[in-house]
Amino acid sequence: MEPTPIQRNIIQEEGNTVVLAMPGSGKTFVLSEKIRRILESDVLKDYQGVIAISYTRKASGHLKRKTLQNGTWEKNSFFGTIDSFCLTQIILPFGHYVIGYPKEEIVPITENDLEKDKMVDFEWINKIHPDYEEINEAVWENLYELFKEGKVLVSSLELVALHIIKNCPACRAHLKARFKYVFIDEFQDADTYTNGIFLELIGLGLIGNAVGDVNQSIFGFAHKVSDYLVALETMEGFTSYKLAENFRCSIPIVNYSNRLLDANCQLLECEGEMGVEHIAVNGDEEIVAEYLDNTIINDCKKWEVTDFSQVAILVRSTKMQEMIDGYLDIPHRVVISTPLDDDLNPRSHLFAQLLQYYFDEGMPFMSVVDYYMDFALLSSCARKRLLGIRDEIRSVNKDDMIDALPRLFKNIADILLPKYQEGSSIKHLNSVLNSKDWIDSYRSFSANEVVIMTLHKSKGLEFDIVYHLNMNEFEIPFKQYKNGVACYPNEAQDLDLHYVGVTRAKKLCVLVSNSTRHNSKGEAKKGEPSIFLSRNGVEALRNNYYY
Repeated sequence: MEPTPIQRNIIQEEGNTVVLAMPGSGKTFVLSEKIRRILESDVLKDYQGVIAISYTRKASGHLKRKTLQNGTWEKNSFFGTIDSFCLTQIILPFGHYVIGYPKEEIVPITENDLEKDKMVDFEWINKIHPDYEEINEAVWENLYELFKEGKVLVSSLELVALHIIKNCPACRAHLKARFKYVFIDEFQDADTYTNGIFLELIGLGLIGNAVGDVNQSIFGFAHKVSDYLVALETMEGFTSYKLAENFRCSIPIVNYSNRLLDANCQLLECEGEMGVEHIAVNGDEEIVAEYLDNTIINDCKKWEVTDFSQVAILVRSTKMQEMIDGYLDIPHRVVISTPLDDDLNPRSHLFAQLLQYYFDEGMPFMSVVDYYMDFALLSSCARKRLLGIRDEIRSVNKDDMIDALPRLFKNIADILLPKYQEGSSIKHLNSVLNSKDWIDSYRSFSANEVVIMTLHKSKGLEFDIVYHLNMNEFEIPFKQYKNGVACYPNEAQDLDLHYVGVTRAKKLCVLVSNSTRHNSKGEAKKGEPSIFLSRNGVEALRNNYYY
Protein backbone atom coordinates (compact mmCIF):
# COMPACT_ATOMS: atom_id res chain seq x y z
CA MET A 1 0.00 0.00 0.00
CA GLU A 2 1.38 3.38 -1.01
CA PRO A 3 0.73 5.96 1.76
CA THR A 4 -1.38 9.02 0.99
CA PRO A 5 0.24 12.43 1.61
CA ILE A 6 -1.34 12.77 5.07
CA GLN A 7 -0.44 9.18 5.97
CA ARG A 8 3.14 9.89 4.92
CA ASN A 9 3.20 13.02 7.10
CA ILE A 10 2.07 10.99 10.13
CA ILE A 11 4.65 8.28 9.46
CA GLN A 12 7.43 10.87 9.24
CA GLU A 13 6.25 13.03 12.19
CA GLU A 14 8.96 13.14 14.87
CA GLY A 15 7.09 14.73 17.76
CA ASN A 16 4.09 13.93 19.95
CA THR A 17 1.15 13.05 17.71
CA VAL A 18 -2.60 12.52 18.00
CA VAL A 19 -4.31 10.87 15.03
CA LEU A 20 -8.09 10.94 14.61
CA ALA A 21 -8.78 7.99 12.32
CA MET A 22 -12.21 7.07 10.95
CA PRO A 23 -13.02 3.42 10.12
CA GLY A 24 -11.15 2.01 7.13
CA SER A 25 -8.69 4.92 6.98
CA GLY A 26 -5.59 2.73 7.19
CA LYS A 27 -4.57 3.49 10.77
CA THR A 28 -2.99 0.05 11.35
CA PHE A 29 -0.98 0.50 8.15
CA VAL A 30 0.18 3.93 9.34
CA LEU A 31 1.04 2.66 12.83
CA SER A 32 3.01 -0.33 11.53
CA GLU A 33 4.88 1.79 8.96
CA LYS A 34 5.77 4.43 11.56
CA ILE A 35 6.97 1.90 14.12
CA ARG A 36 8.97 0.11 11.41
CA ARG A 37 10.61 3.38 10.38
CA ILE A 38 11.65 4.03 13.98
CA LEU A 39 12.96 0.50 14.54
CA GLU A 40 14.99 0.58 11.33
CA SER A 41 16.50 4.01 12.04
CA ASP A 42 19.51 4.73 14.22
CA VAL A 43 17.47 6.71 16.77
CA LEU A 44 17.20 3.64 19.04
CA LYS A 45 20.06 1.82 20.70
CA ASP A 46 19.95 -1.98 20.59
CA TYR A 47 18.67 -2.20 24.17
CA GLN A 48 15.87 0.28 23.50
CA GLY A 49 12.49 -0.06 21.83
CA VAL A 50 8.95 1.26 21.54
CA ILE A 51 5.78 0.63 23.53
CA ALA A 52 2.96 -0.36 21.17
CA ILE A 53 -0.34 -0.80 23.01
CA SER A 54 -3.47 -2.15 21.31
CA TYR A 55 -6.92 -2.67 22.80
CA THR A 56 -6.98 -6.46 22.37
CA ARG A 57 -4.43 -9.25 22.15
CA LYS A 58 -5.61 -10.05 18.65
CA ALA A 59 -5.12 -6.45 17.48
CA SER A 60 -1.71 -6.38 19.16
CA GLY A 61 -0.60 -9.55 17.42
CA HIS A 62 -1.81 -8.19 14.08
CA LEU A 63 0.09 -4.91 14.56
CA LYS A 64 3.25 -6.75 15.56
CA ARG A 65 3.10 -9.08 12.54
CA LYS A 66 2.54 -6.18 10.13
CA THR A 67 5.38 -4.19 11.69
CA LEU A 68 7.94 -7.01 11.62
CA GLN A 69 6.76 -8.88 8.50
CA ASN A 70 9.75 -7.87 6.37
CA GLY A 71 12.35 -8.94 8.91
CA THR A 72 12.45 -5.73 10.93
CA TRP A 73 14.17 -6.27 14.30
CA GLU A 74 11.86 -5.35 17.19
CA LYS A 75 14.81 -4.60 19.49
CA ASN A 76 13.58 -4.23 23.09
CA SER A 77 10.02 -3.24 22.19
CA PHE A 78 6.76 -4.14 23.88
CA PHE A 79 3.69 -5.12 21.85
CA GLY A 80 0.56 -5.90 23.85
CA THR A 81 -2.48 -4.61 25.72
CA ILE A 82 -2.43 -1.91 28.40
CA ASP A 83 -3.19 -4.52 31.07
CA SER A 84 -0.29 -6.69 29.94
CA PHE A 85 2.05 -3.68 29.86
CA CYS A 86 1.06 -2.63 33.37
CA LEU A 87 1.49 -6.13 34.77
CA THR A 88 4.71 -7.28 33.06
CA GLN A 89 6.61 -4.01 32.66
CA ILE A 90 5.66 -2.15 35.84
CA ILE A 91 3.87 -4.12 38.58
CA LEU A 92 5.86 -7.38 38.56
CA PRO A 93 9.35 -5.84 38.36
CA PHE A 94 8.79 -2.71 40.46
CA GLY A 95 5.73 -3.22 42.67
CA HIS A 96 7.77 -4.33 45.69
CA TYR A 97 9.73 -1.04 45.68
CA VAL A 98 6.55 0.86 46.58
CA ILE A 99 4.27 -1.67 48.23
CA GLY A 100 6.62 -4.26 49.74
CA TYR A 101 7.48 -7.84 48.86
CA PRO A 102 4.52 -10.19 48.31
CA LYS A 103 4.37 -13.55 50.07
CA GLU A 104 3.95 -15.30 46.71
CA GLU A 105 4.48 -14.43 43.07
CA ILE A 106 1.85 -11.93 41.94
CA VAL A 107 -1.20 -13.42 40.21
CA PRO A 108 -3.95 -11.29 38.56
CA ILE A 109 -7.43 -12.07 39.90
CA THR A 110 -10.98 -10.80 39.41
CA GLU A 111 -13.42 -9.59 42.06
CA ASN A 112 -15.13 -13.00 41.89
CA ASP A 113 -11.91 -14.63 43.14
CA LEU A 114 -12.08 -12.64 46.37
CA GLU A 115 -13.64 -13.90 49.56
CA LYS A 116 -17.16 -12.52 49.92
CA ASP A 117 -16.33 -10.32 52.89
CA LYS A 118 -13.53 -8.67 50.88
CA MET A 119 -15.54 -7.94 47.75
CA VAL A 120 -17.13 -4.89 49.33
CA ASP A 121 -13.68 -3.30 49.80
CA PHE A 122 -13.16 -3.13 46.03
CA GLU A 123 -16.63 -2.32 44.66
CA TRP A 124 -15.53 1.27 44.08
CA ILE A 125 -13.18 0.28 41.23
CA ASN A 126 -15.96 -0.55 38.77
CA LYS A 127 -18.75 1.55 40.25
CA ILE A 128 -17.01 4.88 40.85
CA HIS A 129 -13.67 4.65 39.03
CA PRO A 130 -12.27 7.79 40.72
CA ASP A 131 -9.36 9.86 39.44
CA TYR A 132 -5.99 9.02 40.95
CA GLU A 133 -5.97 12.11 43.18
CA GLU A 134 -9.37 11.20 44.67
CA ILE A 135 -8.33 7.82 46.06
CA ASN A 136 -8.12 7.79 49.84
CA GLU A 137 -5.70 6.08 52.19
CA ALA A 138 -8.10 3.26 53.12
CA VAL A 139 -8.37 2.22 49.46
CA TRP A 140 -4.59 2.11 49.10
CA GLU A 141 -4.35 0.01 52.27
CA ASN A 142 -6.71 -2.57 50.76
CA LEU A 143 -4.76 -2.67 47.50
CA TYR A 144 -1.44 -2.95 49.38
CA GLU A 145 -2.77 -5.79 51.54
CA LEU A 146 -3.94 -7.69 48.47
CA PHE A 147 -0.57 -7.20 46.75
CA LYS A 148 1.34 -8.51 49.76
CA GLU A 149 -0.80 -11.65 49.57
CA GLY A 150 0.46 -12.15 46.00
CA LYS A 151 -2.65 -10.86 44.21
CA VAL A 152 -3.64 -7.87 42.11
CA LEU A 153 -7.11 -7.18 40.75
CA VAL A 154 -7.34 -7.05 36.96
CA SER A 155 -9.61 -4.03 37.28
CA SER A 156 -6.92 -2.19 39.30
CA LEU A 157 -3.88 -2.97 37.11
CA GLU A 158 -3.69 0.45 35.46
CA LEU A 159 -4.31 2.27 38.74
CA VAL A 160 -1.60 0.29 40.56
CA ALA A 161 0.82 0.75 37.66
CA LEU A 162 0.20 4.50 37.63
CA HIS A 163 0.84 4.59 41.38
CA ILE A 164 4.14 2.75 40.96
CA ILE A 165 5.33 5.04 38.16
CA LYS A 166 4.57 8.10 40.27
CA ASN A 167 6.30 6.76 43.39
CA CYS A 168 9.19 4.61 42.16
CA PRO A 169 12.31 6.39 40.81
CA ALA A 170 13.77 3.04 39.69
CA CYS A 171 10.68 2.34 37.57
CA ARG A 172 10.79 5.78 35.97
CA ALA A 173 14.50 5.45 35.25
CA HIS A 174 13.97 2.03 33.67
CA LEU A 175 11.10 3.17 31.45
CA LYS A 176 13.02 6.26 30.35
CA ALA A 177 16.14 4.25 29.50
CA ARG A 178 14.43 1.33 27.74
CA PHE A 179 11.70 3.04 25.69
CA LYS A 180 11.79 6.10 23.45
CA TYR A 181 8.28 6.04 21.99
CA VAL A 182 4.82 5.06 23.18
CA PHE A 183 1.92 4.25 20.83
CA ILE A 184 -1.62 3.71 22.13
CA ASP A 185 -4.31 2.69 19.67
CA GLU A 186 -8.08 3.06 20.32
CA PHE A 187 -7.39 6.00 22.64
CA GLN A 188 -11.09 6.91 22.56
CA ASP A 189 -11.48 3.92 24.89
CA ALA A 190 -8.92 5.16 27.41
CA ASP A 191 -9.95 5.61 31.03
CA THR A 192 -8.49 8.06 33.53
CA TYR A 193 -5.67 5.67 34.49
CA THR A 194 -4.65 4.85 30.90
CA ASN A 195 -4.51 8.56 30.19
CA GLY A 196 -2.50 9.12 33.37
CA ILE A 197 0.07 6.48 32.38
CA PHE A 198 0.35 7.97 28.87
CA LEU A 199 0.99 11.45 30.25
CA GLU A 200 3.52 10.11 32.79
CA LEU A 201 5.48 8.40 30.00
CA ILE A 202 5.49 11.61 27.97
CA GLY A 203 6.68 13.43 31.07
CA LEU A 204 9.64 11.04 31.21
CA GLY A 205 10.65 12.13 27.71
CA LEU A 206 9.01 9.40 25.62
CA ILE A 207 7.45 10.60 22.37
CA GLY A 208 3.71 9.92 22.49
CA ASN A 209 1.43 8.73 19.70
CA ALA A 210 -2.31 8.41 20.39
CA VAL A 211 -4.70 7.08 17.75
CA GLY A 212 -8.49 6.85 17.94
CA ASP A 213 -11.92 7.87 16.70
CA VAL A 214 -14.29 9.80 18.95
CA ASN A 215 -17.22 8.26 17.06
CA GLN A 216 -16.22 4.73 18.04
CA SER A 217 -16.27 5.23 21.81
CA ILE A 218 -18.52 2.34 22.87
CA PHE A 219 -17.30 1.35 26.33
CA GLY A 220 -18.66 4.17 28.45
CA PHE A 221 -20.21 1.61 30.82
CA ALA A 222 -16.61 0.70 31.73
CA HIS A 223 -15.63 4.37 32.32
CA LYS A 224 -13.75 4.54 29.00
CA VAL A 225 -14.50 7.78 27.20
CA SER A 226 -13.23 9.86 24.27
CA ASP A 227 -12.62 12.98 26.42
CA TYR A 228 -8.91 12.19 26.82
CA LEU A 229 -8.42 11.79 23.07
CA VAL A 230 -10.19 15.09 22.43
CA ALA A 231 -8.02 16.83 25.05
CA LEU A 232 -4.83 15.74 23.27
CA GLU A 233 -5.90 17.59 20.12
CA THR A 234 -5.31 20.94 21.80
CA MET A 235 -2.57 19.91 24.23
CA GLU A 236 0.63 21.90 23.92
CA GLY A 237 3.39 19.91 22.25
CA PHE A 238 1.04 17.66 20.24
CA THR A 239 0.50 17.76 16.49
CA SER A 240 -2.98 16.64 15.42
CA TYR A 241 -3.82 14.79 12.20
CA LYS A 242 -7.08 13.49 10.76
CA LEU A 243 -7.38 10.35 8.63
CA ALA A 244 -10.82 11.01 7.15
CA GLU A 245 -10.80 8.87 3.99
CA ASN A 246 -12.51 5.48 4.35
CA PHE A 247 -10.76 2.92 2.10
CA ARG A 248 -12.74 -0.04 3.47
CA CYS A 249 -16.41 0.66 2.86
CA SER A 250 -18.26 1.29 -0.38
CA ILE A 251 -19.26 4.90 -1.06
CA PRO A 252 -22.95 4.32 -0.16
CA ILE A 253 -21.91 2.93 3.25
CA VAL A 254 -19.49 5.83 3.76
CA ASN A 255 -22.25 8.33 2.92
CA TYR A 256 -24.75 6.61 5.22
CA SER A 257 -22.37 6.39 8.19
CA ASN A 258 -21.23 10.00 7.77
CA ARG A 259 -24.81 11.27 7.56
CA LEU A 260 -25.65 9.40 10.77
CA LEU A 261 -23.16 11.61 12.57
CA ASP A 262 -23.55 14.86 10.66
CA ALA A 263 -26.74 16.13 9.01
CA ASN A 264 -24.69 18.61 6.96
CA CYS A 265 -21.91 16.33 5.79
CA GLN A 266 -20.90 16.45 2.12
CA LEU A 267 -22.02 13.25 0.40
CA LEU A 268 -19.71 11.56 -2.09
CA GLU A 269 -20.94 10.94 -5.61
CA CYS A 270 -21.72 7.30 -6.40
CA GLU A 271 -23.49 5.16 -8.93
CA GLY A 272 -25.03 1.70 -8.84
CA GLU A 273 -26.49 -0.26 -5.92
CA MET A 274 -27.39 1.52 -2.69
CA GLY A 275 -25.27 -0.68 -0.41
CA VAL A 276 -27.43 -0.03 2.69
CA GLU A 277 -30.83 -1.62 3.32
CA HIS A 278 -33.44 -1.62 6.08
CA ILE A 279 -35.51 -4.78 6.45
CA ALA A 280 -38.61 -4.48 8.65
CA VAL A 281 -39.40 -8.06 9.75
CA ASN A 282 -43.00 -8.85 10.70
CA GLY A 283 -42.38 -11.16 13.65
CA ASP A 284 -39.94 -11.96 16.43
CA GLU A 285 -36.34 -13.18 16.54
CA GLU A 286 -37.28 -16.57 15.10
CA ILE A 287 -38.71 -14.87 12.00
CA VAL A 288 -35.54 -12.74 11.81
CA ALA A 289 -33.53 -15.96 11.64
CA GLU A 290 -35.91 -17.29 8.97
CA TYR A 291 -35.32 -14.09 6.96
CA LEU A 292 -31.54 -14.54 7.29
CA ASP A 293 -31.74 -18.17 6.16
CA ASN A 294 -33.71 -17.12 3.09
CA THR A 295 -31.67 -14.08 2.09
CA ILE A 296 -27.97 -14.66 2.87
CA ILE A 297 -27.28 -16.98 -0.07
CA ASN A 298 -29.04 -14.62 -2.50
CA ASP A 299 -27.21 -11.57 -1.14
CA CYS A 300 -23.89 -13.38 -1.45
CA LYS A 301 -24.60 -14.17 -5.10
CA LYS A 302 -25.72 -10.62 -5.83
CA TRP A 303 -22.67 -9.03 -4.17
CA GLU A 304 -20.22 -11.69 -5.41
CA VAL A 305 -19.26 -12.96 -1.97
CA THR A 306 -18.08 -16.59 -2.17
CA ASP A 307 -16.88 -17.00 1.41
CA PHE A 308 -19.54 -17.20 4.14
CA SER A 309 -16.95 -16.17 6.76
CA GLN A 310 -17.09 -12.74 5.12
CA VAL A 311 -20.71 -12.46 6.25
CA ALA A 312 -21.42 -11.25 9.80
CA ILE A 313 -24.59 -11.11 11.86
CA LEU A 314 -24.05 -8.42 14.50
CA VAL A 315 -26.27 -8.28 17.59
CA ARG A 316 -26.62 -6.07 20.65
CA SER A 317 -26.36 -8.73 23.38
CA THR A 318 -25.22 -12.26 24.07
CA LYS A 319 -28.87 -13.15 24.72
CA MET A 320 -29.77 -12.16 21.15
CA GLN A 321 -26.69 -14.04 19.97
CA GLU A 322 -27.99 -17.19 21.67
CA MET A 323 -31.46 -16.79 20.15
CA ILE A 324 -30.20 -16.33 16.59
CA ASP A 325 -27.77 -19.23 17.06
CA GLY A 326 -30.65 -21.46 18.14
CA TYR A 327 -32.98 -20.48 15.29
CA LEU A 328 -30.54 -20.14 12.38
CA ASP A 329 -30.19 -23.10 9.99
CA ILE A 330 -27.52 -21.79 7.62
CA PRO A 331 -23.98 -22.93 8.63
CA HIS A 332 -22.71 -20.45 11.18
CA ARG A 333 -20.27 -19.88 13.99
CA VAL A 334 -20.73 -17.94 17.22
CA VAL A 335 -17.81 -15.79 18.39
CA ILE A 336 -17.61 -15.49 22.18
CA SER A 337 -15.01 -14.78 24.86
CA THR A 338 -13.64 -17.66 26.92
CA PRO A 339 -11.92 -17.83 30.32
CA LEU A 340 -8.58 -18.16 28.50
CA ASP A 341 -9.26 -14.92 26.60
CA ASP A 342 -10.16 -13.03 29.77
CA ASP A 343 -7.30 -14.31 31.94
CA LEU A 344 -4.17 -12.10 32.03
CA ASN A 345 -1.79 -14.94 32.86
CA PRO A 346 0.58 -15.23 29.83
CA ARG A 347 0.17 -19.01 30.06
CA SER A 348 -3.54 -18.62 29.32
CA HIS A 349 -2.69 -16.47 26.32
CA LEU A 350 -0.24 -19.14 25.12
CA PHE A 351 -2.85 -21.88 25.59
CA ALA A 352 -5.34 -19.88 23.50
CA GLN A 353 -2.81 -19.58 20.69
CA LEU A 354 -1.95 -23.27 20.90
CA LEU A 355 -5.64 -24.15 20.58
CA GLN A 356 -5.79 -22.06 17.41
CA TYR A 357 -2.71 -23.91 16.16
CA TYR A 358 -4.27 -27.29 17.00
CA PHE A 359 -7.41 -26.54 14.97
CA ASP A 360 -5.74 -24.68 12.08
CA GLU A 361 -3.54 -26.97 10.02
CA GLY A 362 -2.23 -24.02 8.04
CA MET A 363 -1.03 -22.08 11.09
CA PRO A 364 2.77 -22.25 11.57
CA PHE A 365 3.97 -23.44 14.97
CA MET A 366 6.73 -20.82 14.94
CA SER A 367 4.15 -18.03 14.83
CA VAL A 368 3.21 -19.14 18.35
CA VAL A 369 6.75 -19.70 19.62
CA ASP A 370 8.15 -16.43 18.25
CA TYR A 371 5.52 -14.43 20.16
CA TYR A 372 7.23 -15.45 23.40
CA MET A 373 10.79 -16.41 22.58
CA ASP A 374 13.36 -16.22 19.79
CA PHE A 375 13.57 -19.87 18.76
CA ALA A 376 17.24 -19.49 17.82
CA LEU A 377 18.13 -18.38 21.35
CA LEU A 378 16.76 -21.54 22.94
CA SER A 379 19.11 -24.38 23.78
CA SER A 380 19.33 -27.23 21.26
CA CYS A 381 17.63 -29.48 23.82
CA ALA A 382 14.73 -27.01 24.26
CA ARG A 383 14.35 -26.61 20.49
CA LYS A 384 14.27 -30.37 19.98
CA ARG A 385 11.76 -30.77 22.81
CA LEU A 386 9.47 -28.06 21.38
CA LEU A 387 9.45 -29.64 17.93
CA GLY A 388 8.69 -33.01 19.46
CA ILE A 389 5.71 -31.59 21.37
CA ARG A 390 4.57 -29.84 18.18
CA ASP A 391 4.40 -33.20 16.41
CA GLU A 392 2.55 -34.73 19.36
CA ILE A 393 -0.07 -31.96 19.27
CA ARG A 394 -0.66 -32.49 15.57
CA SER A 395 -1.19 -36.22 16.16
CA VAL A 396 -3.76 -35.83 18.96
CA ASN A 397 -7.14 -37.18 17.92
CA LYS A 398 -10.17 -34.93 18.58
CA ASP A 399 -11.57 -37.62 20.90
CA ASP A 400 -8.42 -37.49 23.04
CA MET A 401 -7.79 -33.74 23.18
CA ILE A 402 -9.41 -33.21 26.60
CA ASP A 403 -6.90 -35.58 28.21
CA ALA A 404 -3.84 -34.95 26.02
CA LEU A 405 -3.71 -31.21 25.26
CA PRO A 406 -3.38 -29.85 28.85
CA ARG A 407 -0.24 -31.94 29.42
CA LEU A 408 1.33 -30.97 26.09
CA PHE A 409 0.43 -27.29 26.41
CA LYS A 410 1.87 -27.18 29.94
CA ASN A 411 5.14 -28.65 28.69
CA ILE A 412 5.41 -25.90 26.08
CA ALA A 413 4.59 -23.23 28.68
CA ASP A 414 7.33 -24.58 30.96
CA ILE A 415 9.83 -24.00 28.14
CA LEU A 416 8.60 -20.65 26.82
CA LEU A 417 7.26 -19.09 30.05
CA PRO A 418 9.28 -20.61 32.91
CA LYS A 419 9.00 -17.46 35.05
CA TYR A 420 5.19 -17.49 35.11
CA GLN A 421 3.31 -19.71 37.53
CA GLU A 422 0.42 -21.82 36.36
CA GLY A 423 -2.24 -19.89 38.28
CA SER A 424 -5.68 -20.69 36.89
CA SER A 425 -4.51 -21.25 33.31
CA ILE A 426 -4.84 -25.06 33.31
CA LYS A 427 -8.24 -24.81 35.01
CA HIS A 428 -9.39 -22.38 32.31
CA LEU A 429 -7.99 -24.63 29.58
CA ASN A 430 -9.91 -27.61 30.93
CA SER A 431 -13.10 -25.52 31.11
CA VAL A 432 -12.69 -24.52 27.46
CA LEU A 433 -11.96 -28.06 26.32
CA ASN A 434 -15.14 -29.28 28.01
CA SER A 435 -17.38 -26.63 26.44
CA LYS A 436 -18.44 -26.99 22.80
CA ASP A 437 -19.24 -23.29 22.47
CA TRP A 438 -15.90 -22.19 23.93
CA ILE A 439 -13.81 -24.68 22.00
CA ASP A 440 -15.56 -23.73 18.76
CA SER A 441 -14.31 -20.16 19.19
CA TYR A 442 -10.75 -21.41 18.54
CA ARG A 443 -11.54 -23.33 15.39
CA SER A 444 -10.36 -21.62 12.21
CA PHE A 445 -13.06 -19.77 10.30
CA SER A 446 -14.62 -22.06 7.73
CA ALA A 447 -15.50 -20.68 4.31
CA ASN A 448 -19.03 -22.06 4.73
CA GLU A 449 -19.80 -20.50 8.14
CA VAL A 450 -21.50 -17.16 8.74
CA VAL A 451 -20.14 -15.33 11.80
CA ILE A 452 -22.44 -14.28 14.67
CA MET A 453 -21.00 -11.84 17.19
CA THR A 454 -21.93 -8.87 19.35
CA LEU A 455 -21.45 -5.34 18.08
CA HIS A 456 -18.85 -4.75 20.78
CA LYS A 457 -16.89 -7.81 19.64
CA SER A 458 -16.95 -6.66 16.01
CA LYS A 459 -14.94 -3.51 16.68
CA GLY A 460 -11.82 -3.48 14.53
CA LEU A 461 -13.10 -6.20 12.16
CA GLU A 462 -14.49 -6.01 8.64
CA PHE A 463 -16.82 -8.14 6.50
CA ASP A 464 -18.17 -7.98 2.95
CA ILE A 465 -21.77 -8.21 4.17
CA VAL A 466 -23.12 -7.23 7.59
CA TYR A 467 -26.61 -7.91 8.98
CA HIS A 468 -27.00 -5.43 11.83
CA LEU A 469 -29.86 -6.68 14.04
CA ASN A 470 -31.69 -5.12 17.03
CA MET A 471 -32.58 -1.91 15.22
CA ASN A 472 -35.57 -1.49 17.53
CA GLU A 473 -36.62 1.02 20.15
CA PHE A 474 -35.48 -0.01 23.66
CA GLU A 475 -32.55 -1.93 22.10
CA ILE A 476 -30.57 0.49 19.89
CA PRO A 477 -30.66 2.99 21.41
CA PHE A 478 -31.54 1.78 24.89
CA LYS A 479 -34.75 3.47 26.04
CA GLN A 480 -36.42 3.78 29.41
CA TYR A 481 -39.17 5.74 31.12
CA LYS A 482 -38.58 8.03 34.10
CA ASN A 483 -41.66 9.46 35.75
CA GLY A 484 -43.61 8.54 32.64
CA VAL A 485 -41.24 10.38 30.31
CA ALA A 486 -39.23 8.47 27.66
CA CYS A 487 -35.48 9.05 27.63
CA TYR A 488 -32.33 7.59 26.08
CA PRO A 489 -29.70 7.56 28.85
CA ASN A 490 -26.89 6.23 26.64
CA GLU A 491 -27.85 7.71 23.28
CA ALA A 492 -24.39 9.00 22.35
CA GLN A 493 -22.70 5.69 23.20
CA ASP A 494 -25.43 3.73 21.40
CA LEU A 495 -25.00 5.91 18.31
CA ASP A 496 -21.27 5.16 18.36
CA LEU A 497 -22.08 1.45 18.68
CA HIS A 498 -24.47 1.64 15.72
CA TYR A 499 -21.82 3.53 13.73
CA VAL A 500 -19.30 0.79 14.49
CA GLY A 501 -21.78 -1.83 13.24
CA VAL A 502 -22.51 -0.03 9.96
CA THR A 503 -18.83 0.58 9.20
CA ARG A 504 -17.88 -3.09 9.60
CA ALA A 505 -19.48 -3.67 6.17
CA LYS A 506 -17.47 -3.28 2.98
CA LYS A 507 -20.13 -4.03 0.31
CA LEU A 508 -23.56 -4.33 1.92
CA CYS A 509 -25.01 -3.36 5.30
CA VAL A 510 -28.50 -4.62 6.13
CA LEU A 511 -30.25 -3.03 9.12
CA VAL A 512 -32.91 -5.30 10.60
CA SER A 513 -35.81 -4.34 12.86
CA ASN A 514 -38.60 -6.68 14.00
CA SER A 515 -42.22 -6.06 15.00
CA THR A 516 -41.98 -8.30 18.09
CA ARG A 517 -38.98 -8.39 20.39
CA HIS A 518 -38.15 -10.16 23.66
CA ASN A 519 -36.76 -8.14 26.55
CA SER A 520 -34.13 -9.23 29.07
CA LYS A 521 -36.81 -11.11 31.04
CA GLY A 522 -37.90 -13.07 27.98
CA GLU A 523 -41.20 -11.20 27.71
CA ALA A 524 -42.60 -10.56 24.22
CA LYS A 525 -42.97 -6.84 23.50
CA LYS A 526 -44.10 -4.79 20.52
CA GLY A 527 -41.13 -3.77 18.40
CA GLU A 528 -40.83 -0.26 16.98
CA PRO A 529 -38.11 0.82 14.52
CA SER A 530 -35.13 2.56 16.13
CA ILE A 531 -34.98 6.37 16.05
CA PHE A 532 -31.56 5.95 14.44
CA LEU A 533 -33.27 4.65 11.30
CA SER A 534 -34.63 8.15 10.67
CA ARG A 535 -31.75 10.19 12.09
CA ASN A 536 -30.61 13.10 9.90
CA GLY A 537 -32.68 11.82 6.97
CA VAL A 538 -30.63 8.63 6.45
CA GLU A 539 -33.71 6.77 5.20
CA ALA A 540 -33.16 8.49 1.83
CA LEU A 541 -29.72 6.86 1.57
CA ARG A 542 -30.89 3.25 1.69
CA ASN A 543 -33.40 0.80 0.25
CA ASN A 544 -36.30 -0.09 2.53
CA TYR A 545 -38.05 -3.46 2.43
CA TYR A 546 -40.53 -5.56 4.43
CA TYR A 547 -40.36 -9.26 5.27
